[in-house]
Amino acid sequence: MGIIRSRRWLILTSIGLVLFVVYLAYTNPFRVLMEVGRFDPWAFALALAINYAGMFFFAASWYVLLRVLGVGVGLWEAVRAMFVSLFVVWLIPIPVGTEIIRAYLVRDEENSGMGKAIASVVVHKAYYNISFGLLIALASLMVTVFWKGPMPVSPGFVALVILFAAVSSIIYGLFLSPATLMAVYERSPAWLKRNLFDRLVDTSRDEEGFPSVVEGIESAVEMLKRKPLENFLSILMVAFHWSTGSVTAYIVALSLGWRIDFWVIVLIYALIEFIQQLNVFIPGGLGIIDASLTGAFVVLGVPLSMASAISLLTRLATYWLELVLAAAVSFLYGYQEALGEYLG
Repeated sequence: MGIIRSRRWLILTSIGLVLFVVYLAYTNPFRVLMEVGRFDPWAFALALAINYAGMFFFAASWYVLLRVLGVGVGLWEAVRAMFVSLFVVWLIPIPVGTEIIRAYLVRDEENSGMGKAIASVVVHKAYYNISFGLLIALASLMVTVFWKGPMPVSPGFVALVILFAAVSSIIYGLFLSPATLMAVYERSPAWLKRNLFDRLVDTSRDEEGFPSVVEGIESAVEMLKRKPLENFLSILMVAFHWSTGSVTAYIVALSLGWRIDFWVIVLIYALIEFIQQLNVFIPGGLGIIDASLTGAFVVLGVPLSMASAISLLTRLATYWLELVLAAAVSFLYGYQEALGEYLG
């Protein structure tokens, strides 16, 4: 709890809230939202349900990998661990934070270990980036062929995001290479070994230290290679999760009586996801993500107040109400006890 109450977190959250208030004052989404009969709550409820389903499938896709590795974690336990990791990272932006937290939570489960835990989250993250890149490439093709309106995202930016997804996947793949890991470990200075690599191992139970983690990762990767169908299923489930954000924005726009081409929205979400992955400062990207999403809709010709209303409701479904659900699960799960050492 010390991190959450830190001065840095309070300052950055305050900055985000100020940016969000300024954004609302400038764009005035309430002019649209207050129009009688404009908003369809049932359509919004459908969008929210689809988005929640995406969260569940995201956790389930990781659970599939854990099952292949023989880790003694049930589906509900995997869902809880995923929601806890999302909750903490939404509050405290940490690079690859959800992966670090999930690995920490399952490392001591039955038939687990740090090697399997790391392999499961790294492969899962790689699948996320692969799905991310493939969906963006498909959306780019569909928009180029069929869309006749203004492009909300430049072709150069689309290429950059696809390259980012591909390079990220390759980097995560290197983390699964025993030779690469051992080479980095052996060439690292003593202080780095002590403060990074050796902290992955409980030396009271494992005298071999970090090399034993590498052996565990190598064994886990070999187990995953023997189950191609399960891996493909995991990728499909991750892709479904990724697409639900776009589907949510599409239905939210319809709930306000405004139709935007679905594949254009997928491209817009590429922009949002790219910004979100780079954000390690403002919790939830408050104000920044909202303004970016609104600006992209304005480029499409959507009036500013309408664009802001669509953005606000989309963020309500894909951030604020996700945060509420993840927080409820986290507090019921007892995240302070589960992550006491990590957060401390």
